[in-house]
Amino acid sequence: MKLINFVLFQLGWFVSVWGAAHQKLPLSMTVVALILLVHIMQASHKKEATILLFIIMLLGSIFDQLLLITNLVTYESQFIDYLLPIWIVAMWGLFATTLNLSLSWLKSNMVLAILFGFIGGPMAYFAAEQLNAVQLTNHFSIYALALGWAFLTPICLYIAQKWNGFRT
Repeated sequence: MKLINFVLFQLGWFVSVWGAAHQKLPLSMTVVALILLVHIMQASHKKEATILLFIIMLLGSIFDQLLLITNLVTYESQFIDYLLPIWIVAMWGLFATTLNLSLSWLKSNMVLAILFGFIGGPMAYFAAEQLNAVQLTNHFSIYALALGWAFLTPICLYIAQKWNGFRT
């Protein structure tokens, strides 16, 4: 189950970035919606799994909206210049799917979770920038991403413990 979760997350991440960079959002968001639906359908506690998705999507969207309004990051496929694009919201949903499955090992070591966020978060944005889906607008962008993800990753894991749709 964890391997399938990891593969579906990676697929969803790539399809989201590709869709944003190539103006193919209807197709990419359909794929992501199907991945999120499969995740919920596999959960033993569907209500908790769904609530977790929405909480993380909201929390992550607030973070990315702050990056946008402070002009640290710009995104492709924004319909309105000052609003976060839907594909970023969807990617936070994808991230939420990993918290109780492929990233569950981080729950037992919050220092490792902080380091994972500090390194992994900015790497994802850097990769998306290389694929022309985002632009890090200045050298402070990477620091804001590292600190934000170092803060958010353990918080998201803590929330995931409370809303674990995959507990036995």
